[in-house]
Amino acid sequence: MGAYNILKVDIKCQNCSSIFMVNIQFKFGDTWQNQYLIGDLIRWGGADIGMPGLDKVKVYGISELDKCPSCQQPIFDEYEIIVEKDIIKYINPIFNLEDYDSNDGNYVIPVQS
Repeated sequence: MGAYNILKVDIKCQNCSSIFMVNIQFKFGDTWQNQYLIGDLIRWGGADIGMPGLDKVKVYGISELDKCPSCQQPIFDEYEIIVEKDIIKYINPIFNLEDYDSNDGNYVIPVQS
């Protein structure tokens, strides 16, 4: 994946309801192994991917885990990270990768309606 950042987030297993932390790798902002939590401000000014200050952007992320550590059942491992005005707001599992056909699959700026 090359240089990337990490979002640390707790997720809940859909099978056993166990809650555990995952590291989600993503490429947006200064991609230099920076570590983030939900609510953090994206850093810029180095190995930048994307543009700072966007109203809203969906960033592709992939979990370092693909199975629940408790029950070993498969978990969602691809997420979109929602960033608004450079602040990480929340994540959603990705069900359709078609949105990520541009920007080398790293991020997409949603069409405002």
